Amino acid sequence: MFIDEVTIKVVAGKGGDGVVSFRREKYVPKGGPDGGDGGDGGSVYLQADEAYTTLSHLRYKKLFKATSGENGKGSKCFGKTGNDLIIRVPVGTIVRKGEQVIADFTTHGEKCLVAKGGRGGRGNSKFTSSSHQTPRYAEKGEVGEEARLDLELKVLADVGLIGYPNAGKSTLLSVISAAQPKVASYPFTTLSPILGVVEVEHRSFVVADLPGLIKGAHQGIGLGFEFLKHVERTRLLVHLVDLSVPSPWEAFREINFELASYSEKLTQKEQMVIGTKIDLPSADDNKEEFIKKISNQGYEVECISAVTGENVKNTLYKIMAKLEKIPSIPKLEIINDPKITDKKGLDFTVIKEDSGSYRIEGDELLKKVMRFNPTQDEAVIRLDKMLKHWGILTALEEAGVKEGDLVRIGNYELVFQLEDYY
Repeated sequence: MFIDEVTIKVVAGKGGDGVVSFRREKYVPKGGPDGGDGGDGGSVYLQADEAYTTLSHLRYKKLFKATSGENGKGSKCFGKTGNDLIIRVPVGTIVRKGEQVIADFTTHGEKCLVAKGGRGGRGNSKFTSSSHQTPRYAEKGEVGEEARLDLELKVLADVGLIGYPNAGKSTLLSVISAAQPKVASYPFTTLSPILGVVEVEHRSFVVADLPGLIKGAHQGIGLGFEFLKHVERTRLLVHLVDLSVPSPWEAFREINFELASYSEKLTQKEQMVIGTKIDLPSADDNKEEFIKKISNQGYEVECISAVTGENVKNTLYKIMAKLEKIPSIPKLEIINDPKITDKKGLDFTVIKEDSGSYRIEGDELLKKVMRFNPTQDEAVIRLDKMLKHWGILTALEEAGVKEGDLVRIGNYELVFQLEDYY
C-alpha cells in the first residue's frame, strides 16, 4: 500500500547517571573518589534512503526510542553510550514539527537530527578540588529530547506524467524505462506514483507516472489530493491526452483547470503536451485540430504512439532539452528547532501562581536542575549555590518571594529560606 503521510513520536535516550564511588584497595590509604561518568543517551535521526519509495514501513509503529546511556561505575569507568536510532525515509520526505518544516530530504543519504540524546551525568571524581577532595555527590543524566513529527512524502522527479485515466501514461513509462506499472483498459489502474529512470544517450532523468486526474480532483474527488500534491515537486509536467476520444482538447482544458484550482503555482510550471494513441484511426482524425488548438495556447505539442514507438524517441530528446533549461526544485525553508541545537543561554521565567507559590520555567534551566540528585545532601547544597550563580534567587526576590514561600522547578519543590543563601 502506498502511504505518503504518517505521524510518529521519537524519544532520544536518557543519559546515564554518574556514580559516587571511592577507591578501596588493601594497603592503599586515602584512595580518593573514583566515580565514573554516565554514558550519553542515543539520539534519533531521520535519513533519506532510495531503497524506500513509501512511508508504509512507519504506518503501524508510532513510537521510536533510542537506547539510554549506562550509569557510570567505580574505578572511573564510564558508562556505555546509548546507540543512536536511524529511521529511514524515502527521498522526497518533508518533516514538520508542528507548523515548522525541520527537514526536506532531496538526496540519498541526507540525514537530520530530530531528537538529541541526554548527556551523561558526571561522577564524583570530576568534582574534586583542592578545597573539596572527597565530594559525595554525582550528577544524574539528562532526559533525552522528545518530538512529535509529521512526515509527508512528495515524489521527487524531473518529469511528472499527468492526464486523464487511460491517457497512456503507464504504457509510455513502461516503454521508455524499466518501470513496470500496471496497464489495463479501465480507469485508475495506477493508484500510486511510480518512478522510472529514462536514459537518453549518456544522460538520464526520472519520470513519475502519477495517478490519473478526473473532474473535481481539486475538491478531493477521485484520487484528488493524493495525486495533486505530488505534482508540486516535479520540474516539468508532461501532459498526456488521449487523441482517440471525442474533443481531446476539452480533456486538456479540464485537467489544467484542476491544477489551477488546487494551486496557482502548478500553472506556472513548464508543461509539454503529448497527444497519444495516434496509431488508432479516431486519433488520427483529431490530431491536426488538437495540435492547432493547443499550440495556439502557447504549448509545445508532440504526438506519439507508445505501442508502435512512433515519435517516442524524438519526444524524449525534446523533454531532455527542456529539462536542461529548468532549474532544480529548491528545498523548503528549514527552521532550526531550538530544542535540538546546542543553546548556550539560560533563559528562564519566574511565574507567581494563584496559590502564592512561584514556578520557574525554562527548558535549559530545567535540564541543569534535573541533574542534581535530591537524595544526596552535598548535591542539594551545590544546587543552592548554583541557583544563586544562575541569578534565580535574585529573580525570585524581584518577583516578590518571601521566606517560607514554595518554589517549583520542574518536579522539584523548594522552600525559600533567606538565611540559607547569605
